[in-house]
This record gives sequence, structure tokens and C-alpha cells, in this order.
Amino acid sequence: MKDASKNEMVYTPSDDSFLMIEAMKVLKSKGYSYEKIIDLGSGSGVLSLVAKKLFNPKILVSVDVSPYAVYSTYRLLKGESLVLRCDAATCVNASFDLAIINPPYIPSTDRLAGSDRWLVLSWQEGKNHEKLCTSSKIAENVLILKSTLSSLDQDRCMKRIGYEKREKVLEKRLFMEIIEVNYWVKRS
Repeated sequence: MKDASKNEMVYTPSDDSFLMIEAMKVLKSKGYSYEKIIDLGSGSGVLSLVAKKLFNPKILVSVDVSPYAVYSTYRLLKGESLVLRCDAATCVNASFDLAIINPPYIPSTDRLAGSDRWLVLSWQEGKNHEKLCTSSKIAENVLILKSTLSSLDQDRCMKRIGYEKREKVLEKRLFMEIIEVNYWVKRS
């Protein structure tokens, strides 16, 4: 296994990650607080780290399907979070106040040249985006990134599992896409 702490096989934080971080800061500035947070698809672990620093939850769980991402997240958080390797939330039997999700949205027809299967599994949209969306039902609130490149109708997915959109927290227009971070709340 290559050294994941150097992020060779893990998604390097980019515009989408930074927009998620800014969205968490917006929630914090509005007075939101969370005791139990789950980061579904933790990747490098940077979103888990920011959530830990901003909200100081009693429980923080970071989940990813890739062993490289799990290792990277664990090293970044210095063992101060429960880091699990599983597909979406299949290994979690708990409820959370907030789920943080920056889902994969690279179209599954794209080829990631020279990649191993973990990289493809964790980066390509395929069914991964939908799995993360439906796994969010373990949380009362969901902060999730949406891209115009995605083939998944994320709004439809969230509504189907019982959520209503509270607000579009932030939006950024990039060269080939628009990304936005939305805050969803479980319907009572």
C-alpha cells in the first residue's frame, strides 16, 4: 500500500472541499452546533478536521470505502475520531446531528488512467454518490455538495429519503460547472 499520508491515492482538497469548509463556517456563524457528526466519504479527512475544530462534537465519525482515505483521515485527525472503512454508512448503527458529504461526482464513464480500484471506487460517481446520499438518513441534518457535472438528481434523492432543503448555503461558479453546498433537514 502506498503512503496515503502523502495523499498519493486520496482526493486532494480542491474547490469543492474549500466550499464545504466555508459552508461549515457559515453554519457556525449562524449559531449551529452539533454533538454528533459523521463525515461520509472522508477522503483526506480535511472536512472531518474542520468539523472537529469548528463544532467540537462529542462524537466524530469519519467513513470512507478506500483504505488509503481511511489511513489519511486517521493520520490527519491523530486518532481523535473514529475512522471506519466501509461502503457509505453500512458499518454504522447510530444517529447523528449532522452528516457532511462531499460526494464523488466524476461521471462514471470517465477513465482514471493508471488508477487502482480504490481510487476509481472512491472518485467516480457511479452508484457511490447515491449510496452516500441515501446513507445520510442516519443524520437529522445534512450538509452536502452538489455539482452540475453530477448525473444524480441529488434533490430528488434527499426528498425521497425524507429531507427538505433548508437553504443553499454557498455556490461557486467554476469553468465547467457550478458547485453548491446545501443544508437539508429531516422532515418531522
